[in-house]
Amino acid sequence: MTSALTIILPTYDRRHVLERTIACYQRLAQHWPLLVVDDGSHDGTADWLRGLGITVLQQPHRGLPAARNAGLRAATTPWVLFGEDDVLMPDDTPARLLAWAQRLPRCAAVAPRLHTTTDWTLPTTAPNAGPGPLIDSARLGVAVDAVTDRPAALPIVHACALIDRSSALAVGGYDMAYAGSHFREESDFYARMWQHGRSVWLVPDTWAVHVRHRLGGGCRGPRGLVETLANRWSYWRNDARYIDRHARMWQHWGRTQASGISKLSSADRLLSNLSRQAMQRLGRAST
Repeated sequence: MTSALTIILPTYDRRHVLERTIACYQRLAQHWPLLVVDDGSHDGTADWLRGLGITVLQQPHRGLPAARNAGLRAATTPWVLFGEDDVLMPDDTPARLLAWAQRLPRCAAVAPRLHTTTDWTLPTTAPNAGPGPLIDSARLGVAVDAVTDRPAALPIVHACALIDRSSALAVGGYDMAYAGSHFREESDFYARMWQHGRSVWLVPDTWAVHVRHRLGGGCRGPRGLVETLANRWSYWRNDARYIDRHARMWQHWGRTQASGISKLSSADRLLSNLSRQAMQRLGRAST
């Protein structure tokens, strides 16, 4: 039987993290094709995964947007679910997301609520603590509520979304301008989907957990230090680029949406405007 979705798992120098989460993805692979995209790791990730019987696509290190795009091109199913090497999800999460995607209007992406934890053991039920925030309200002037009791169409959703592959390719995939630190390439991708008239959905009854950890990167020594510093810079650069590109969209959305929006105080709005203007200048300067 032809599969409706492929699970794509990009990774780079994170074998030490995958060793704690790969069992989760192996369970998912019993029902759906799994493809790991190794973005030029130096820690033996690809050989180790192949030894476990997992399909691996290797490429020279070009950053997370390139790894995601390679997965999009390699998949042949109509839907792709992007996993992350420090995220765990229940076995029924892909099927639940697919069921939602097939009945939500103009659906280009549908995502679970993403909770945070420090435990590498997948809980049997969704954590009691609410999911993490969807966007930094202090810089964009809006606050989007990730706690919803019904499907919500939003310009941004949590990670590990199920994505309509044809829609993703139609907007050019993930923007390589966000290469470097894995930050904002997904946010920009969802915003461009939204601006092309497709809907991005957050659904209430499907969940995953992101494990906050201090395992660090796979590189050590001088190269590891250089990569850490480069990632810190690209983190700020990517944030600035996203704000420069999409702040106007968020302001419009905040004025027109009655639900899912938290009003900011006058002081918070002033700080938001100042921060946004500074980040926009940085975004233009780094383009």
